[in-house]
Parts: sequence; C-alpha cells; structure tokens
Amino acid sequence: MLATPIRTAVVGVGYFGESHAKHYALNPLAKLVAVVDIDEARAQAVAQKFGVEHATNYRSLVGRIDAASVTVPTPLHFEIARDLIDWGIDVLVEKPITDSLLSATALATLAEQRQRILQVGHIERFSAAYRVLSEMITRPLYIESYRISPWKARGSEVDVILDVMIHDIDIIMGLDPSPVIKVDAVGAPILSKRSDLANARIVFETGCVASVTASRVSYKTERRLRVFQPNNYLVCDFANGRIFGYSLRGDPASEGAGAISTQSVEIPKEDSLANEIAAFLTCVASRAKPSVDGRAGCEALRVASLINDSIREHYERVEARFSR
Repeated sequence: MLATPIRTAVVGVGYFGESHAKHYALNPLAKLVAVVDIDEARAQAVAQKFGVEHATNYRSLVGRIDAASVTVPTPLHFEIARDLIDWGIDVLVEKPITDSLLSATALATLAEQRQRILQVGHIERFSAAYRVLSEMITRPLYIESYRISPWKARGSEVDVILDVMIHDIDIIMGLDPSPVIKVDAVGAPILSKRSDLANARIVFETGCVASVTASRVSYKTERRLRVFQPNNYLVCDFANGRIFGYSLRGDPASEGAGAISTQSVEIPKEDSLANEIAAFLTCVASRAKPSVDGRAGCEALRVASLINDSIREHYERVEARFSR
C-alpha cells in the first residue's frame, strides 16, 4: 500500500458512477475525496453513502485529487476528461472514449503530452472470462460474437455500436491486435432514432474475420463469443462465466469421434469493475501504461466509426433503390 493513498473522485454518479465510487472507497490504494453530479440531490445521496464530499461542478476538484473516473454520458466525455488531464489529473473514462474519433485522438494526444494516465473503461478486458479466454487463443481464424439484451433507456444517447458493440470490438481487437483492413455492416433503428440492432463483418490484416452482432432490443440477454482456430473451437459465455471447447488430438479419418476432445472451464466469479479500477490505480501509482490506454480506446472507436459509416452507406443504397 502507498504511504499516501491516491486521492480520487468520480464525475457523474448515476448507476455506474456510484459503482466506481464504491470501488474507490473499498480499494486500499485510494482515498475517495468527492463525488460530482449536476443533480445535487443525487450527488449528496451518494456522497453520504460513502462519507465523502459532494459537488455539482467538477472544476472544484482542481488541486484536490490525483485521479478521477469520468462516468457521464458519452457526449460529455471529451470536455470533462480533457479539463481533468490538463489540470494534471489521471483519468479513467468510461467507454467509448468519446463520441468522435477526432476528439478521442485529441484526448489521447493530450494525455501523452501531459504525461497523464488515460485508461478507457472497456470493462470486459478486466473480466475473468476474458483473461482465461485470451490465454487459450493462439491464432484466431474466425470469431463470432453476440451481445444482445432488452431495451434500456440508459445509454440510448448513442447508437448500439457505441453503447453495446464497442465491448466486443475491443475484446476481439485484444485477441487479434493486427490492423483492421475492412468492415461491412448493416443496422437499423428500432426504438430510437439511432441503430438499435447491428451486425458487422470485420477483417483483420492477419486474415482473421469477425462477425459481430449487437442488439439492445432483444427479448433475452446473451453475451457469447465463439473463436475458431487451427484444430480448436472455443465458446465463451461471458454472462455465465463458462468456456466450452473442442480440440483435435488425433486423426478423425481413423479414430472418428475419439480424435476429438472436449473441455469445459468454469470461471470463478470476479468483480470486473473492481479489477478495472485496481488496474487503473496501479498504473497511477507506478506510472505504467494501461492495458486499455487512450490509443486502444481510439482504435476501438475508429472501428466503431467504420461500422457506422458502412451502415449509413448500406442504408442509403437501400433507400435509393426503394425511391426509384
């Protein structure tokens, strides 16, 4: 433990922001100083829960904290994170890093110039399921992911790509870090003015292809990822913490089914957000580069932008055909 705990704060204490505050309060590396929200009643209620100060303006934190989580709606990420970094404060910003590639790149560049830690909250990278899966992946050839859930108003200020699919974009890019060279996608607005359902085909420089489906208008919740690699097929159920797989261990022509082995791994439950915040605090203390830094956040957003561009082009082609 540090001789002096890292002074922390949370800007935006809605549902997820309150969870950030809880984990700062619990982590011995940190001292939670304050929580901030434009809704003063909300800020005060959360502050009382953790015995800290509350504020309605994040500018009141200047000179009083070392690090902060930014858990406000996505369109506000850039301005708040930029100001905090410019004031010399390390930042953990929720995913996506910002709502545009231009502002995301500017934020990552500023953090590098100011020598501040900038971590992006791609929480699945800190899950036990991802950690175990990544250790089993050697050469992915084809990846298929489904992340679907019923409608919730929270997060609807952005489309399903930035709200939901961005998780799997980041996961897949963690499994194959080679450049993305091609994207084809379709999507549709169902309950909002933005895409609520989307499917993307992503091609990597290695030749790996990923088919990614995301929906926030499904009747059920599913978070599943399938990975095909030479002589091996893995299915990761993120929601239930389970990995199942088939591996070739002999000659199917002569041994039949006996040449195929199966494996099932039950993954002990961990608190992914606790892991994420612990990793952030460790980077703040050691000045080490985060595993999901600003540049990683930018790349995930770049691919998300390519997906949105492809959806728009597809929609325009369809509209042109039906308007003839």
